[in-house]
Amino acid sequence: MAADDRQRIEKALAYIVANLDRPLVVAEVAKVARVSEFHFHRLFASIVGESVGQFIARSRLETAALRLAYHPTRSVTDVALASGYSSTANFSKAFAAYFGCRPTDVRDPSRLQESRIGKLTSRYGKDFDPAGLYALPHAPDDVERKRRKERVGHDLRFEDRDETELACLASPAGYELTSLVSLWDELVSRVRALGLSGESVDAYGIAHDSPTLTAPELCRYHACVPIPKTTPLSPPLFRATIPAGRYAIVRHRGTVESLADTYRDVYSVWFPESGLEPDDFHPFEHYVNDAPVDGHVDMELGFKVRPRRR
Repeated sequence: MAADDRQRIEKALAYIVANLDRPLVVAEVAKVARVSEFHFHRLFASIVGESVGQFIARSRLETAALRLAYHPTRSVTDVALASGYSSTANFSKAFAAYFGCRPTDVRDPSRLQESRIGKLTSRYGKDFDPAGLYALPHAPDDVERKRRKERVGHDLRFEDRDETELACLASPAGYELTSLVSLWDELVSRVRALGLSGESVDAYGIAHDSPTLTAPELCRYHACVPIPKTTPLSPPLFRATIPAGRYAIVRHRGTVESLADTYRDVYSVWFPESGLEPDDFHPFEHYVNDAPVDGHVDMELGFKVRPRRR
């Protein structure tokens, strides 16, 4: 593997995610990565763990599931077209084949009677329960909903951010905790050796996948630090960015395990009553302290937001 192969594939992945709403061919994506189509197939599979076609199809369906859950005013047809499908019928067929349930079951999990065995289960051994995308039952106790919304809003603020350039390392084992600890140790060592950080590291984590939807072996996580745009990087470090825009910043103080609960509270409790919707499903995690202490973290979660579509 060439020294800059990871950076090439990361550029290709970012391009795919930004263009899921239209037809994509491998030759086009390979051109973005600046490698031959033949070499790109092999390189992509070796780094990502699945073929280009599998990644595109999976990303479209996973993004569609998040839109169904967290963009409640968008019709299923709108979600289908925004996910690169030519019709609602084609989308519904592909969705059911992969997740084992209908798109409407994600909108209202209480309607789900019996799920089938989809590709997510047969190929990766992971079951999907649409209710797992929500912090509360579809018809929750109003007192509990209010409590969770207030908990999210207690330390919430908004920021208009410029684009942030990052130096990153990719986790070799997704969100597996032991792997993440080693990943951060390596990143800190490398950025200090390059003079990009002092004793205290301005640490950002980018989680690219929802563990509710994505098989553990396919989840992607990047450990990152901000750098000037002109800073040269050598592999295995690669460049990424946090896009410019308006962000809701939510404070999470608690265990690493409870972080998933905070995400669900934000998406399924706070967003529906905020008048906003997620503009991007790749939030950033900004560590207030350098590392977990006794299994607890203090971090800020940044959610790119926009006014809700009517």
